[in-house]
Amino acid sequence: MSRLAWAAVGLGAMAFLAVLAITGGRGGSGLEPFTPKGLMMIPLHDVREIDLATPHAHWHFARERDGWRATQGGTGVGFDMRLDSALRLLRNSGPERVLTEAEVAQVGTAQFGLEPPRLRVVVSGPSPSVFAISFGITNPLGLSHYAKVDGSREIALLPAFVAEAWERMGETP
Repeated sequence: MSRLAWAAVGLGAMAFLAVLAITGGRGGSGLEPFTPKGLMMIPLHDVREIDLATPHAHWHFARERDGWRATQGGTGVGFDMRLDSALRLLRNSGPERVLTEAEVAQVGTAQFGLEPPRLRVVVSGPSPSVFAISFGITNPLGLSHYAKVDGSREIALLPAFVAEAWERMGETP
């Protein structure tokens, strides 16, 4: 290629970069607004109470004006921040996959570790809204946990970090 062609390509690239710098992008609608993809539909600010149950213990948390208070079970330092974080993950992080009722029936529910569940979370919003989810074992890769929402016959594969946030709450709230 001749020197003149390379110079023209270079000037074109510089002009393109200058347009990007001045306009701030390549056009289009830009970023889409965030929409929660989690299974829980209750808005975070509407949550009033949370019940957390493991095979070994049970906790009940109530939201008051100044934050969360444990009405049953002991708590540690910073439990309210961990509780808010776990709640946010439950609302915002969607399932990686949902096993249909037919898929669950083919293999049976016992293999998902949901009878009894390793962890159960019940979130109460303004009456009558209640969201209850049971967490089972991890999938064979260890990247997701099986979870079942009350009233549904499907089983969701939730990212491990969602279930682990609630498990940490159950270890040392």
